[in-house]
Amino acid sequence: MAAREKITFDKTEISVYDDSGKRPVILNLTYERITSIQFDHGQMPFMGIFKKPSDRIMFQVRGLENPVILYKAREGDKFDGYIEGLRKFAKDNRITLHDYLANPEQQK
Repeated sequence: MAAREKITFDKTEISVYDDSGKRPVILNLTYERITSIQFDHGQMPFMGIFKKPSDRIMFQVRGLENPVILYKAREGDKFDGYIEGLRKFAKDNRITLHDYLANPEQQK
């Protein structure tokens, strides 16, 4: 069985499959709801108390208290495709993009 695509793109909207909570949910996010997108290096929660280093994608979304986060360690080869698609989506829809993976010297 093929793994589910976590992000699908349209011209002014993306759909994100968020399985980080108790129940998986599909978020249909128009460009107006996304305040910013960030690519950086972070720590993925691993087996409860441990943390594992991993690149990540974070969406700040109006109406959601916490950011939506996807980790490269969970997504594997599809992660780089998500990065490229989101770079184009952010540029086309004028969304603030903090890309610390392309410019590592800007990392906090």
